[in-house]
Amino acid sequence: MTVLSRFFFFTALSYSQISLASTQLVDNACSTALSEQHVLQSTHTASQADFKADPSLRFLGFDIIDKQGEPHLRARFAASQLGFAYFDVYTEHSYLHCGTFMPERQQSDRQAWAADLPVREALARLQDSNTLGIWVNSERWVDGKLQNFVTDLSYSRTALLKLLQHHDATRLPYALKMQHPSDLNQASADNDIVYCLNSRFGKCDYSHPGYGEPEHLILPIKGEVVLDGYISRLLFKEDVEQGGLSVAATDFGVWNWDNPVYELGALRGNAKAFLAPFFTLSYQSATDSEQIQTKIAWDIPSQYGAFLNRNTYARDYETYWLMSFAFEHNPLGSHEQAKQLGFAEEAYQRQTQTSFIALTGLNEAKQGAFKLAPLKVTYP
Repeated sequence: MTVLSRFFFFTALSYSQISLASTQLVDNACSTALSEQHVLQSTHTASQADFKADPSLRFLGFDIIDKQGEPHLRARFAASQLGFAYFDVYTEHSYLHCGTFMPERQQSDRQAWAADLPVREALARLQDSNTLGIWVNSERWVDGKLQNFVTDLSYSRTALLKLLQHHDATRLPYALKMQHPSDLNQASADNDIVYCLNSRFGKCDYSHPGYGEPEHLILPIKGEVVLDGYISRLLFKEDVEQGGLSVAATDFGVWNWDNPVYELGALRGNAKAFLAPFFTLSYQSATDSEQIQTKIAWDIPSQYGAFLNRNTYARDYETYWLMSFAFEHNPLGSHEQAKQLGFAEEAYQRQTQTSFIALTGLNEAKQGAFKLAPLKVTYP
């Protein structure tokens, strides 16, 4: 199928959309319930070489949600000035999610959508795969004209498999800990993270420093995740661009309803030089096995947590909080471990892979597995 024929084909299947607050739930045309009724011949006829990646589009990450007592894997996306988007989440053997998102009307503000797949189906489709890709053909308005884009990303299959197998109710997936930003005051049971632009009332979790400081969001950023496997290094904007890598660079972002994403590192002249000193990598063994795990920790004090654009200083009760962690990893472990196993340097390098994970706080995600909330930016 051509990209255009794929679009019209899946439009008929996927136009049904259900509102989830500000997120539209799209029918997953690759679920068993739908794909048994239709022959899917999805091939990526438009490659990254044919079109540029869409700078306004973000993959917001995976989550686990409950639907009528059955856990489902939810994949979330968002973009601005969108005409339509066709999306695939795929392995080398099968598809997990696919469909078409059609905005209800043409608009310049942020638009988010999601698709679901039962966890049991997702597990079955991941078992015999080694890779996991996210492919989006999007059309959006640029300077009054519609342009086509193709975004192709390599996501961490290992991390997704770990999420699907997570059953520990005492902690979040990936042992996620979010100290900042978080609901510090816990003034309500809604997990609201309130950012006050011009006051320091008791219900404010965070406040702008006040007069004399530039008008943009400023806040501390601190937390950690634990991922399976040996991660040798994080990949930042400069690494991704120089290496032509198909990952979303390590960074933190804020995204209000009528502006683009603003990322902490990307707003600086050199994202890697700015962000890298605030990250640490440490290694440990899994509690139930000898498998190596990598803890990614970050601690950015508020004086360095300024998103340097005035458009971030705006009232918005659902400013998305975005986190992306891109990394280089090797299933053989460290160089030393691989050498002990008899692998030469060349063989080790051939096993080196790049991928990423994405985590996003938005209203609809507060009931998901990660419990991540957006920023509620206000003038109380």
